[in-house]
Amino acid sequence: MASQSRWTKPVPEKEVLRRLIAEHRKLCTSQKANSATSSRHEDVDYHEAKDLSITEIKEELEELKQKLDDPDFSLVTRGDRNVTYRACSDGVRRLTVKNINTRSKPKDVKRNDVSDVIDYILKSIEENMRETHQGGYYQKRNGDKKFKKEQMYDIIDDICCTIGCTIPSFPVDAAEKAFVGGRLSWMQNGYPTYCQSRDDGVAVPNLRSKMIWRIMKPSMGMPGVGGRRFIKLLWETFRLPTYGLFDCDPSGIIIFNTYTVGSIEKAYDNVSLTCPSMTWLGVWPSDLRDLEIAGEDLSEKNIQEVDNLLKKEFVKDNPRLKEELKEMKRTGKKANLEALKEKFGPAWLSKGFLPYKLHRLLTVK
Repeated sequence: MASQSRWTKPVPEKEVLRRLIAEHRKLCTSQKANSATSSRHEDVDYHEAKDLSITEIKEELEELKQKLDDPDFSLVTRGDRNVTYRACSDGVRRLTVKNINTRSKPKDVKRNDVSDVIDYILKSIEENMRETHQGGYYQKRNGDKKFKKEQMYDIIDDICCTIGCTIPSFPVDAAEKAFVGGRLSWMQNGYPTYCQSRDDGVAVPNLRSKMIWRIMKPSMGMPGVGGRRFIKLLWETFRLPTYGLFDCDPSGIIIFNTYTVGSIEKAYDNVSLTCPSMTWLGVWPSDLRDLEIAGEDLSEKNIQEVDNLLKKEFVKDNPRLKEELKEMKRTGKKANLEALKEKFGPAWLSKGFLPYKLHRLLTVK
């Protein structure tokens, strides 16, 4: 176990919370000041999705469908070559679309798929219903057995990016992978949901309004857009400190970056899906050293991922993240959250590690 010098007398819980909130408010004030002085991207090439009404979305989709017959029809290009890291409308730097004039012409098969998906969405709008990616996929699959689920997600992103619509305002919901627990309740469609009703939390809803939170838990893999939007709304509403706890490996750090600066796939809508103020609570590579957790060796792929992350501008903007990535590469070790449970017991994550890290945030700069 870590040496006793690492485990200094803990600060009382209420004092920890008071000081963390005070520190967070200073951060928010600083970010607001920086936003006020940051340059705004008012050039015609800058692209940032906006919340659109159902009427506006319907008009945009009908116009987009008419353009499909034009041989020169094109969609805004998504992907690495049209993504940059820069200040958005609020002055905060994120991954965002570089140039809306960088476009690509879809092949005939893709063009037909886009047309079918637009018809599916327009039909749901006429019926005053919100649909799901899953429902659209199965309907399309009935007529095209080669159509894959990933294609449905890709087409929805292409449409939203091209018409400049945020994911939360678009009338198609993705299946959610996150859960929320704690002293939280909300009303949806006239029915109450109580997060304390289940020990493992309840599924995060598809949100277009503001709510309150305690603890949110994503499932395995990359975070879904609903969970990311949920955290964003909670932070916007209450300005409470937001912390992320992830596996100590390149994938865990990539997930943290997805929450804070966004993803390449959703670059057109990262403003509404990111929480830049989130603090990386761990597990840090230095935690493995301090808590004497052996961990596992990094694979060659992991080492390449670390090298790639160290080249990113958003990593250079985060001194702690940069330092810990260098520590990971130096030691060549990684570990998941289960490693803490295996070494210290099932309750230690909440009763030992979290108090230790929150205290460390207040005492170690």
